[in-house]
Amino acid sequence: MKAIHNLQRHISIVILIIFLIPIYGFSQPKRQKPPKRKSKIESVDQFVDNAFKLYHKVFVYDSLTQVGVEVPSEIEDALVERAEQDIDSLWQVLPTILDDMSSGKGSIMKKAKATINLNKSKKALKYCMKTMKAYFVGSEEEDEN
Repeated sequence: MKAIHNLQRHISIVILIIFLIPIYGFSQPKRQKPPKRKSKIESVDQFVDNAFKLYHKVFVYDSLTQVGVEVPSEIEDALVERAEQDIDSLWQVLPTILDDMSSGKGSIMKKAKATINLNKSKKALKYCMKTMKAYFVGSEEEDEN
């Protein structure tokens, strides 16, 4: 009786592990989608749009390299150039975001929606930083070898 109970416990643990391995081990990060609704604060909307343009470029490049497609150097150079332009446009919009969000002109609902949109763009930019660092700076393991 005790052996049957132990066998059932071990079988249930093995089944749980079998179902969780594909979820955590082999999945590509889910593509983040831009916000569906604009916040109606112009500088925030512009920042979010530029952040997701950059995210799209990085995600496509990452997807191609993970599949094993050889990206020609001309296309890489063009992607880097456009990414630099997107980053510059993000820096240009950033000071006006702070002014627009801290001023008392907009309603609380607009500012709340703007905050949600900025958080989504923050996640997208964080993915861009990690991916670009991995491809262009390299990992510590590659530096040691």
